[in-house]
Amino acid sequence: MNARGSSPDRSRALIIGYGNPLRGDDAVGWRATELLAAYPGIAADAGVRIETVHQLTPEIAESIASADTVIFIDAAASECDAPGCLRCVEVRAEEPTPQALGHHLTPGLALAYARAVYAASPTAYLASVTAASFDFGAPLSPAVEAAMPALLQWAQAQLKT
Repeated sequence: MNARGSSPDRSRALIIGYGNPLRGDDAVGWRATELLAAYPGIAADAGVRIETVHQLTPEIAESIASADTVIFIDAAASECDAPGCLRCVEVRAEEPTPQALGHHLTPGLALAYARAVYAASPTAYLASVTAASFDFGAPLSPAVEAAMPALLQWAQAQLKT
């Protein structure tokens, strides 16, 4: 483990898929990273690291700090968007509040940890797909599965910039 302020080994990009792979559409981050790992140009030899986690925790800050670009991929629960709706936004470090400093983080808080501990501020994006179901043991819904090609193309385009 690196000491506070030391710089971890750098990579061009980090893709973090997160969610629960056993809960229907919450597995979208895991499935997307699995598919992206098979794409040409998205591999360790291309300077891209891929991680899958159940949730974002403070420990992810070290991996984030070692990348120039970070792509977070997750499912979203929304009453406004139809299932399968893909939203891609740039993410900035959030100013943490005492209530926000816990074990489960948003992408913005994970970036704040990387900035605070490692003085790192990578460019970061969040791709979220609106879920149809978070049922235990269910596969990805047809709507989320249909959004996968657009999600993969978007992620690949972010790595080319």
